[in-house]
Amino acid sequence: MRLSEIMSHAGLAGYAVVGLVIFFIVFVAVAIRVLSPARKREYDEASRMPLDDDTPVNPRKGRTP
Repeated sequence: MRLSEIMSHAGLAGYAVVGLVIFFIVFVAVAIRVLSPARKREYDEASRMPLDDDTPVNPRKGRTP
């Protein structure tokens, strides 16, 4: 019996579907988190960090003294 015959009869096709569903759920969750309007301020501050001076920034509280 060849390996390809063993693998085709093993019923592993379901694992590909489960993996695809898990990937899709994680992708949607990350997209929702990134595109959420509630996080816009944090992303705006992070986008300006390379242009700021060396003063540390806490995204939740603003500049630290």
